[in-house]
Amino acid sequence: MRIFWRIPILVFALVALVGCAGGKPIRWGHFHGNLASQGVQQVDSGFALSPRWISKPYRITSSSPVIGSDFQDREIIYIGTTDGLLLALRSEDGSEKWTLALADAGSETHIISSPSVSDQRNIYVISNRKTGEDRYRSTLHKIDQFRNQKWSYSFPDNGFATGSPKVMTTLKEALIFVYLSVGTVDGLQGELFVLRDEGNQVQLVDRKPLGTCRYDLPESAAGSGDLVRFYGDTWNLVSKWPPVSDQSGVVLPDRFIDPTVAVVTGRAKPLIAIADNLCSVGVFEWDGTGLSVIWRQQHRFEKHSSVAVSPNGLMVFGRQDGKVQAYDVETGVEMWDYEATQPVFSTPVIVEDRYVFVVSKDHIQVLNVSDGTLARGDNSTGMLTLHGVTHSSPAVTANRVYVSTFEMLTVTYDLKTRAHDTNFHGNGLSSPAIGRDGAVYVVAEDGRIRKYAGTE
Repeated sequence: MRIFWRIPILVFALVALVGCAGGKPIRWGHFHGNLASQGVQQVDSGFALSPRWISKPYRITSSSPVIGSDFQDREIIYIGTTDGLLLALRSEDGSEKWTLALADAGSETHIISSPSVSDQRNIYVISNRKTGEDRYRSTLHKIDQFRNQKWSYSFPDNGFATGSPKVMTTLKEALIFVYLSVGTVDGLQGELFVLRDEGNQVQLVDRKPLGTCRYDLPESAAGSGDLVRFYGDTWNLVSKWPPVSDQSGVVLPDRFIDPTVAVVTGRAKPLIAIADNLCSVGVFEWDGTGLSVIWRQQHRFEKHSSVAVSPNGLMVFGRQDGKVQAYDVETGVEMWDYEATQPVFSTPVIVEDRYVFVVSKDHIQVLNVSDGTLARGDNSTGMLTLHGVTHSSPAVTANRVYVSTFEMLTVTYDLKTRAHDTNFHGNGLSSPAIGRDGAVYVVAEDGRIRKYAGTE
């Protein structure tokens, strides 16, 4: 009898590991959509012109909305605030389902990054607390769909993360991947942590550095003073409320938040890709019990966006110097690079084997995924000037591209057909999320979340 159960069990396990494949709507349960951070929802959608609803204001800066569901499979919007609240809003009308305070009394605690939602509807979110002058500490929390806090885990060795967690669910377990900076300022290193959710407690399964950063060498391009300024500037950018703004919409300094990992499933051993802000770019492999480094490259304290990985294994990210780079995620071979001429703070969007959408400060550019060239067409230059500066990542459906800038912009893939909600002013830090029906959820600079009904 047992042998007849093996096939369906194995098939179910494979589906749970791989997740939704291309061509099917996904649950936007992680920063930038899915585990691989591709930023795509495969559903037709319309133009974001008039919001279906507008929530009450919250102190939201750099956290982006993610989407889970309740036990009746109704979509729930989760997002963090700079005063340490985790919010759960109903997608039908934007009303509060619940809020949960994760800040310690009297502490300066912020939720900087996006939460992550598991297939079991549990929410994982990182809170960040200032512990002293130029010192910060991060804690990972698990909350169930009913607002019950199941456990909290303070990362050791002064672990600090401004990127989001990614949670991978299989039949056997739920694993959480988080990339952090650990150690003291003079010896700060980047490490990947792997934690196993064990219900009402959590276990640290493994942690490993991608490379070893040296700050005592002339070629390192960074010393302890640079590190202090970098994290201090980042903290000030994402913790200030309301966000710094001027009337022209050119609001943001050239500051980077630490990247979020991309997790590649659909293979025997998942891969975890990262381009960090300290000294390394590379990929880890998870074999079920431990981490190993597949490949790595050193860099000189360059600042990177989060990585997106295409279905065919192309790892793409932007840099502060304006380069967009693409590597083979399995081998580390550089496949192409593109000069965007402006800092690329946002995570690129990869649409299957066709296009890469890149926001470079105040432009959106469309590249061919095959070679990184501009996707020019009839009467299309492959580039469009945005109204205002943004660090927000674009979000893409099967037929539309959404960008939160000093207005809410919707464009078609060729950038020819455009629509603008000029009553919307984005904060330049929070990125849109897209529901399974094509609805778009986005944060304005006043901290109000807007829902645009995306279906035509």
